Amino acid sequence: MATSSQIKKRIYLILTFISLLFSSYGQVLKDFNWVDVQNDSKIKLQGQLWGDEVNDRFDRLPASHESKVRKEVWELSQNPAGVYIDFYTTADSIVLNYKYKGKESLKNMTSIGVSGMDLYVFTKNRRWVWAQGKYSSFKKDDMTIFFSNLKAQEVSKYRLYFPLYNSIYDVKIGLNKNADLTPVSNILKPIIVYGTSIAQGASASRAGLAWTSILGRQLEVPVVNLGFSGNGRLEKEMVDLIALQEASIYIIDCLPNLVAFTDEDVYQRLLYTWTTLRSKSPKTPIIFTEHADATIDLLNNRSQLEYQRVNKNFRKFIAENISLKDKNVHVVTAEAIGLGIDDTIDGIHPSDLGMKKYADAYQKLILDVLKL
Repeated sequence: MATSSQIKKRIYLILTFISLLFSSYGQVLKDFNWVDVQNDSKIKLQGQLWGDEVNDRFDRLPASHESKVRKEVWELSQNPAGVYIDFYTTADSIVLNYKYKGKESLKNMTSIGVSGMDLYVFTKNRRWVWAQGKYSSFKKDDMTIFFSNLKAQEVSKYRLYFPLYNSIYDVKIGLNKNADLTPVSNILKPIIVYGTSIAQGASASRAGLAWTSILGRQLEVPVVNLGFSGNGRLEKEMVDLIALQEASIYIIDCLPNLVAFTDEDVYQRLLYTWTTLRSKSPKTPIIFTEHADATIDLLNNRSQLEYQRVNKNFRKFIAENISLKDKNVHVVTAEAIGLGIDDTIDGIHPSDLGMKKYADAYQKLILDVLKL
């Protein structure tokens, strides 16, 4: 049995080792070339429409609309869901360091899904590969993620997704071997998505597994995520703002947040959205999405009936206004997405499996019908 002095000596040695380890860690980081994403204007954020008009680097809505949209929408717009950067570097180790402002996790999402960043690699043989990172610190004022042993010779570009449900600041990227970071841009017109928490990313386990992110990789087209948790309500202020933006496709997926509204209100909001988008973009494809959870065989019959009710109102709107009148409006039905009981975490928000089903349904329609 160890004596008191022996135990103290062991504790001293352990603490000394830890101190040396962190000292070595700090020295390693000093040798990295640090890129200040927060302030470097040469690094253009993608998945963002108003880069020169925002209060904060990672906001999703322009500063001019802080007083025009509801407080809840504005606060959610400060979460950089779907915002990302594409870049190239010859470094074989990358470190991300940043701070966040909100809660680390939510009741329906993990800490990594809410607050973490996600790195993907587009290889030279045109495949997307996920880069595994290690969180060496998961503190509000010190988020640090290491990516090591990267095979630079196989990399065409990197894609770094920012957190889905947390506001971030003081964002830096560290590159070993004194390597540089070269931004890569995509000048194609984006797909603009206006939706609910499902579009924002609940409840993906990582930022890159939100369906908007998956779809962007599948099509290799920029996707702008304007999903607002609980607040994708087809409001005039948001519809008017979106209608001013050029898009390759508009995707409107707001029915899950309209279950609290009357049948007539649902109908009128859909009608206003369609007529407003058409007034600015007469030919741009518009995709409306049904409440996909309506296909899940829930024991909670009341929820099921609410999902089916908004879809019924939506189908009435389509029959009376769109069918045989606007050939550039398309519908992704609940059946096309095909969510089952294992595809959500709570009967509403998709798991990673459900997110992939969403992305695949959109991809099929876009490739088969729109020929994008």
